[in-house]
Amino acid sequence: MSRYAGNFTTGVLAGAVYLAGSSGFSAIAEGASPPDFAPNPSVGWFAYSREFIPPRSGAGPVRQDPAHPHVSNDDFRVTGRQPTFAMGDPDNPILKPWAAEKIRKRNELILAGKPDFSPHASCWPIGVTQFLLSPMTRPLYFVQGPREVVMILTSFNDVRRIYLADKHSANVKTSWYGESIGHYEGDTLVVDTIGLDDRTFIDGFGTPHTKELHVIERFHLIDGGETLEVNVHLEDPGAFTMPWDAIQRYRLFEAAVAKIPVERLAVLATPAEGPLTEAICAENPNSFFAGQPAMPIPQAVVPDF
Repeated sequence: MSRYAGNFTTGVLAGAVYLAGSSGFSAIAEGASPPDFAPNPSVGWFAYSREFIPPRSGAGPVRQDPAHPHVSNDDFRVTGRQPTFAMGDPDNPILKPWAAEKIRKRNELILAGKPDFSPHASCWPIGVTQFLLSPMTRPLYFVQGPREVVMILTSFNDVRRIYLADKHSANVKTSWYGESIGHYEGDTLVVDTIGLDDRTFIDGFGTPHTKELHVIERFHLIDGGETLEVNVHLEDPGAFTMPWDAIQRYRLFEAAVAKIPVERLAVLATPAEGPLTEAICAENPNSFFAGQPAMPIPQAVVPDF
């Protein structure tokens, strides 16, 4: 047996390399090593886009409505153009009629001048798929251990736990991030998630889903380790007419190498705006949108400590 990156226990059985998980060993292709998404504690990842990238062929994600080009906050900081709310294309063939209508109704509200803020802006969990789209202004970190992989989204302190197991629990309870199990296939971390709360959305367009949503993610490094790519496969017969695929990519960032103070980590803001420290919900559990329609800040009725 040997240790990998101080975290994983590996062994050789019948000519194949295996990685120890919480319920046994996951096979790894001979000669390949599990991907190391955090070679040192300084390594974080930033998304290139807040929208999913479509696959080269086949059914893909909802995209921006071509009739209404989107100007993001990131675009505003670069160009000074007035930001707009993202509006999805309700005519995407993956959508069942009720799901398409949800997107259409949201677009109509925005065009009528009524803002539609992300639940994340009110400190609500956002679910697995929007989690992948979120690390634009603060980094995403990985902690890879022998029994689980932890993903930490620092913008709102969201945490995903991927348990290294070969099967789901017998009775999966619905939760904000569902139950994610994972294993390594060569240089790829494969994650299978079910049990997702249907109060979350697929993306920033308000694309809905049901509790039948099944998400498979494949995390792997490309471009010599400088880019992290995630290939996402989604199935939800309650909301979608067919299975579909999407891609998300992230760029590597090392704070220690860049010599950027922690409080300025990739904050895409002007000096006048200052660092976006108020985004940490636990430190500032107040609405950013006083006097405007937004979801209420979640409060714990009974302390859990």
